[in-house]
Parts: sequence; C-alpha cells; structure tokens
Amino acid sequence: MTQNQFYDRLMRERDFHNERFGATEARKEDTFYFAVQAAVAAYWQLVRQATAGRDVLEYGCSNGQSSIGLAASAKQITGIDISDVAIAQANTEAARKSITNISFRVDNAEKMEFPPASFDVVFGSGILHHLNLEEALKEVRRVLRPSGRAIFFEPLGHNRAINLYRSRTPEARTVDEHPLLKSDFDIVRRHFSRCDLQFFGLSTLASIPFRTKAAGRVIRALGERIDNLLLKIPGLKWQAWIVVMVLEA
Repeated sequence: MTQNQFYDRLMRERDFHNERFGATEARKEDTFYFAVQAAVAAYWQLVRQATAGRDVLEYGCSNGQSSIGLAASAKQITGIDISDVAIAQANTEAARKSITNISFRVDNAEKMEFPPASFDVVFGSGILHHLNLEEALKEVRRVLRPSGRAIFFEPLGHNRAINLYRSRTPEARTVDEHPLLKSDFDIVRRHFSRCDLQFFGLSTLASIPFRTKAAGRVIRALGERIDNLLLKIPGLKWQAWIVVMVLEA
C-alpha cells in the first residue's frame, strides 16, 4: 500500500465514523447484537477483571462510554479513536463527570504516539477489522508491557448468510472493513504468545427477527444452549458471527 492509499483509507474511516457519531439515530445493525448478548457479557467480564487497578488503553474508544464506565476501577485509562467527533464527545462527558484518571485523544491505531510498554491492558470492540491487522497488532504488542493482555470483540467473515447481508447493506460499513478470517489468526499468533478464542452467534442468529418480541429471548436462550455444543466443533466454530479474543504478550 502506498502512502497515498494509506492516507485515503485513514480519511475514509475518519469521515465514516465522524458521520456515525454525529448522527442522532442509532444504526439498525446495532440492534442485531441482541443475538450475541452472551458474547457481550463474556467480553465485558474479561475487560472488567483485567483492567482493575491497571494502566489501560481503549483501542478505538468511540465516544468514551466504555472507558468512562471503567474509570472507577482502573488506575488510569487512555482512549484513542480516529474520529475527532467521537473524541470531542468523550472529553466533554469525562469533564462533565469530573473524571480525573481518564484521557481521550485522536490517534492512528496503526501508528500510535505512545512509547513502548505504556499499558498493562489494551481492549477494543469492533476495531481490528477496520485496520491493517499486521500493523495494528504490531502496535498493540509494542505498547503493552511484558505479560500485558489485549482483549478484543470482533466479527468473523466466514458465515455466508451474514456475508450476504453485508453485501446488501454496503452503506452500513466502510469499504475497507474486513471481518476476520481463520487465516488472520496466523497473524495474531505471530505477535502474541497466547491467543484464547471464544465463539458466539450461530444458532442465536435465529432470534434477530424476534428481538423486539417476548419470544426473542426464548429463542436466543435456546440458541445459546445449541451453540454451546456446535461452536466446540473445530470447523463449525468459524461460522460464528463474533469472536472474543484474549491475547497475551
């Protein structure tokens, strides 16, 4: 990739997310996370446990709500995002709540301005698939301290039904997004000595059409029980929608 191509991609991501965070209505796609509430719960349990009393980086912090929620238990939190609109919102909210152990800044996730070994924990939700994975993970590894931990919540790209939906709703994402593939985890393992993965969202996808109805929770609960079996099958687990990753330096 040339320098001009790199810059163009960066600006596309910034502009897309500036528009998103400037919008007054939530994206329809965000409601689909109803189907993977188990993934959301697992991710946040890991993040809360790992960040307590630690120096923490939120990698792709959006409007800062996640970091603000963790500030009471973390030692120090820094959040970065490519969107200046999101960062302005985050700083406004932190100031409104008089939180002193948190800071937000615009930064390039593939070339961060922090010195090496700055953080005990890095966490992020839906960020890696927007980036050049090789460059991003190299940077995450660089800013982590020895025995540091990174926790990510990311979409996978093998399920044909999900990919069909993605192809029919291009306006909901940037042209540079790339849900993670099984082969991408070879890159992950080059940079981290440990890579633990949990998979979510296969049978539970059937609950999405019913997410606003009482039956939705019943269908989701049944799907979770089925997924607890199906997603242990080596080949089938890659058909999941979401992976929760715990990486250790």
